[in-house]
Amino acid sequence: MANPRLALLLIALVLVLLPWLLWRLRAVRAVAPLAVVQILAGVLLGPSGLGRLAPDWHAALFPPPVLGALSGLATLGVVLYVLVSGLHLDLATLRDGARRLAAPALGSMLLPLALGAGAAAWIAGAVPGALGPRGDLPGFVAAIALCLAVTALPVLAAILREMGLIAGRLGQTALALAALNDAALWLLIAVTLALSHGSGAEALRVTGLAALWVAALGWGARPLLARLAARHPEPGTMLVVALAVTFASAAAAEAIEMGYIIGAFAAGTVIPAAWRAPLLARLEPLVAAALLPFFFVFTGLRALIEPDSAAFLGLLAVVTAATVVGKVAGTALPARWTGEPWPSALALGALMQAKGLMEVVVLAVLLEAGLIGQPVFSALVAMAILCTVAATPLARLALARGAAPAPPGATRSEGAAGPVTV
Repeated sequence: MANPRLALLLIALVLVLLPWLLWRLRAVRAVAPLAVVQILAGVLLGPSGLGRLAPDWHAALFPPPVLGALSGLATLGVVLYVLVSGLHLDLATLRDGARRLAAPALGSMLLPLALGAGAAAWIAGAVPGALGPRGDLPGFVAAIALCLAVTALPVLAAILREMGLIAGRLGQTALALAALNDAALWLLIAVTLALSHGSGAEALRVTGLAALWVAALGWGARPLLARLAARHPEPGTMLVVALAVTFASAAAAEAIEMGYIIGAFAAGTVIPAAWRAPLLARLEPLVAAALLPFFFVFTGLRALIEPDSAAFLGLLAVVTAATVVGKVAGTALPARWTGEPWPSALALGALMQAKGLMEVVVLAVLLEAGLIGQPVFSALVAMAILCTVAATPLARLALARGAAPAPPGATRSEGAAGPVTV
């Protein structure tokens, strides 16, 4: 296509409108949140779909100037998404939840981490190109283990709204477990990235700078923002200051080689509580509808899904089985041990395997850090889609064994009427 601007606008039109129209179909909405449909659209526009069916069209639609623009929009979209994810985390609630849900929270992280480490050890030896250019075996094992342990809090909230469970005990328990998973996940990713910097001296330098950055956020930015929130509650100030803190934190984390995504997420956790709900109301729908689709298509351009390849299917089967077994058993068994009935415990396990965009974001971090290679990246993107789609039917199947714990008056329209969440 001769006009790169026209190509970019056409891509934007397809990415914003088509997934939303598909998601509005009742059959699609029953099994997949909007994020999954958007991820699929990005994959289909990449080499796995359009690149296979019409390579000339694919090349014309994605010339270098368009790829450069997509990269910038994707960066902006994912920075704002992880800011939103950080805003969803209530640290006081997490402290309470950690005491009440310690066993299932630990199980839902530790068993997937263990199975992921075992799967990674096999993949490293069996799959050519599995390790990234900067990856060694310990870093690769840690990266794969983290990917299998991901639970996406925002996409889980969307699934629970769709099922009419978000206000009930099961829904609130699932959200608390996912929040604890998110907090632990980002901490472990930060540690993994810090330790991946070659020599011990370099790792120590990155760790020291990261500690200074965290201290500046926690002991400097947090109290200053709290005072500012008390004096200036107006929406304009709130939005500009929150965005400025986010971009500054993302830039600092990128400069010390922790990654801009870690920095943006950390910024979300220090925003004052009084600002969180208004910021979410302003940012979340815009990010989900207008910016994240560019991240999905940019991710899709780097993922090659090969359904006719035995090697790809074998890799996909290994990581998917490890994820499902790790999340379901790691959550359900401790939950049952703490008193949950089997239907609720199994439903919790099924819901905790929801990956959504969070998995794709983590994969992008690890790919850019050079810890994983393209074959593994592509298989894990496919695994994220499969596990997220499977979460709802598996949870319904588990609840069918007993009385569904949906609160009185909760209906499926609750999810359809709520804000778009990814």
